[in-house]
Amino acid sequence: MSNIFRVSETSPYNEWLVMSNQGTDCFLDLLICAADTMAHTAHQEELITFLKDQKDINDIAPGTAGFDLDEMPWHDDTFPDDIQFLLSVTESAGKQLPCEVNEDIVLPWLEQFSDMIRQMRRYEK
Repeated sequence: MSNIFRVSETSPYNEWLVMSNQGTDCFLDLLICAADTMAHTAHQEELITFLKDQKDINDIAPGTAGFDLDEMPWHDDTFPDDIQFLLSVTESAGKQLPCEVNEDIVLPWLEQFSDMIRQMRRYEK
């Protein structure tokens, strides 16, 4: 079963990021590891904890770890900074790929995830 990542439940199908359970593990690991090397606020830690929880969910119940970005624990007062933080995390993850990761697969996922994060700006208050 695949995991599906979207900006929101109304996102068109062609904007979905769909990956296998093993791909999801790899993808979330890359983001989590990249975030661990960066300084972040308490609100940003909540975003990373959300990603860690999704990884745990994928370990326990494969195929259920997909999520909509608008479900993440965003805070109105730090939203622009948190968007920039996640963009930086995603960029850093792409630069720190372990040699066993197939960059032809993972780099497009990271780029699409970055595009999805940028789309979240339409939710700014």
